Amino acid sequence: MRQLKALILASLALVFVAGVGTGAWIGSLAAATKGPPANFDPRVRDFQRFFDLSATQVRQLREILHDHDQKKERIRQPTPEQFRELRALETESRGRIRQMLTEEQLLQYDRRAAPR
Repeated sequence: MRQLKALILASLALVFVAGVGTGAWIGSLAAATKGPPANFDPRVRDFQRFFDLSATQVRQLREILHDHDQKKERIRQPTPEQFRELRALETESRGRIRQMLTEEQLLQYDRRAAPR
């Protein structure tokens, strides 16, 4: 009888350990296959990397880029007039980005934007 109880307890412990291991393995697979967060934008990531933006600047940049993308989305195949609107939109967005940068960041931004 004691051997049967010990066998049952050992089996339960083995099932428990196997379940924990399987759960950990599935969790690591899920984490590895999970894509970037929904609010991930490589443009914001690049700005953060190059210009060391504050949290406020990141929020402002996301707003600017969101506005820019919304306006740009309205123009699918631009006519010559809409092409001018797109260039004006690019200029406006760059101007808004320049306003949110510090002087040091602005110098770096200008160096990166300069023609090569």
